[in-house]
Amino acid sequence: MLVVATSGTGFILGSGHAIDFAGLCCTCAGTMMVAASANSLNQVFEKQNDAKMNRMKNRPLPSGRITIPHAVTWASAAGLAGTVLLASKANMLAAGLGASNLILYAFIYTPLKQIHPVNTWVGAVVGAMPPLLG
Repeated sequence: MLVVATSGTGFILGSGHAIDFAGLCCTCAGTMMVAASANSLNQVFEKQNDAKMNRMKNRPLPSGRITIPHAVTWASAAGLAGTVLLASKANMLAAGLGASNLILYAFIYTPLKQIHPVNTWVGAVVGAMPPLLG
């Protein structure tokens, strides 16, 4: 929700005197879907590690309530839908930032967490993108 809030705040701050509330809602919804996709993929990649930690072992994947193919299908659908919503109702720049953030978080930041401290810098970029997206 923090990602959605910072994206919405960026939208409002960039709106000038008049806020397009429909545009704000579409931007927040698209951001939410892309963020849900990135988070779901993170959990797919971290399933084995999550299963070892008390606070995460009851998540749907490590506990076996959801299969990896189910999670990947959900993540793909949510990421695609969010990107399409941003492209059609916001603009291509917002869609590109959303898709880039998904890729950076799920496919670069998540694996780097286990192997190199540069993940902190990648995570900083990921955290800075939502207000720009808005």
